[in-house]
Amino acid sequence: MPVRAILLIAFFIASLPVCFFRPTYGIILWTIVAFLNPQAYTWTGWDAFPWAVAVAVPTILGMLVFDRKFERLMVREVWLLGLLWVWFTVTTIVSMQQPELAHHAFDTWEKWKFVSKILLMTVCMIPIVSSFARLRYVVLTIAACFGLYVLKAFPFIVSTGGAHRLYGPERSMIADNTEFGLALNMTLPLYFFLAQTESKRWVRRFFAFLFVLTMPAIFFTYSRGALVGLAAVLAVMLLQVRRRLFLVPVIVLGTVIAVYFAPAAWQERMDPTREDAVDASARGRLQAWAFARALAAEYPITGGGFSTFTEELYHRYWPEDIYNIYGPHSIYFQVLAEHGFIGLGLYLMLVLSCLASSRRLKKRGHSRGDPHIAHYAQMFQLSLIGFLISGTFLGRAYFDYFFTVVACIVILERAARDRWAVKATAAQAEPSTYAQPTVFTPHQLPVGQHYARTPGSR
Repeated sequence: MPVRAILLIAFFIASLPVCFFRPTYGIILWTIVAFLNPQAYTWTGWDAFPWAVAVAVPTILGMLVFDRKFERLMVREVWLLGLLWVWFTVTTIVSMQQPELAHHAFDTWEKWKFVSKILLMTVCMIPIVSSFARLRYVVLTIAACFGLYVLKAFPFIVSTGGAHRLYGPERSMIADNTEFGLALNMTLPLYFFLAQTESKRWVRRFFAFLFVLTMPAIFFTYSRGALVGLAAVLAVMLLQVRRRLFLVPVIVLGTVIAVYFAPAAWQERMDPTREDAVDASARGRLQAWAFARALAAEYPITGGGFSTFTEELYHRYWPEDIYNIYGPHSIYFQVLAEHGFIGLGLYLMLVLSCLASSRRLKKRGHSRGDPHIAHYAQMFQLSLIGFLISGTFLGRAYFDYFFTVVACIVILERAARDRWAVKATAAQAEPSTYAQPTVFTPHQLPVGQHYARTPGSR
């Protein structure tokens, strides 16, 4: 067994009791397992061990014992998450009972279990991460995980001249180049705002450096959906953020690199004016959307259940030439086909609720003179926009990163209320502090000041 495998296994085993007594540590470790996927680098049979579940179980038990702040779950986004999970369960049961959908019943059930685990940890994250300080640790963990990928990818890009695509870690939700580009688009706003909110100068500069490096990393995933998402995120940032002057030279530099220094293969793939721009991938994407609409027309209420993009159903609902199967190629058409119009409506309601909450938090943060809350709210808002735009062309509707951002918005809203309540209490107590004059002896006063008299003193 390699030494790295021994060290990693020992670290995980030693961390499990810590996850119980310190559930916040468990959330951070679960985030590392979800995004960094370190077990894939053990090169042994242990990489198939369900480390995420092993971390989740003591973390949830620790929450039930030490962090029972369940009142934090009484918010709109959590109710929508609950309704969405209930509807996922309904569509799973119904689709497994339909004879024409029974051929993917096993895959449907497995996907339901997978998504249920993500939703469970999303909900558990909210009472555990109960302060702005804990939320900051989670955000720094996410930024560090993807920062390692970017730092690892940059020498590869330079040495190969960008001739090869960038991929995420094997056997993870970001293994494919398009999904990796989606995740980097969601992380780009984190680097921009952490470069402004962190207290230490070297940390701010490091995140600014990662912000610059992440853009060529997105370029060289060779994902057109990721490129569109990057353009959308940068456009919104130019319109909204106050330090937009920093963005202009970075965008210009990235454009110059893309136009003059990117390899011919990249430029050819991204060029929308070439004659064969509608290649097999693009035709497959349009075909998948048409299939999703046809399936939703047949099953408008419950859809076809999880994993309904199968060859059998493709031949039934889209008998024309098939360029690409097994992929929805859009988060919206994926939810529509798998859970019907009701599922899509609940999904969009959750997205709109999160965008509204983050927008409201940003405004209230600025009005109350709390730039940290305002920056974090805008950071999560832009991360969601990156997901929504890139997700138009990628089938990652149940991306754990998306649900993590949803949880972070809920946590930030409660943390902001707690901060502002403490500040208001301190402001109310301040006049009473000065209502009773402080009596100093003469030797306690600086030169030139006089002894403060109390009523009745002579």
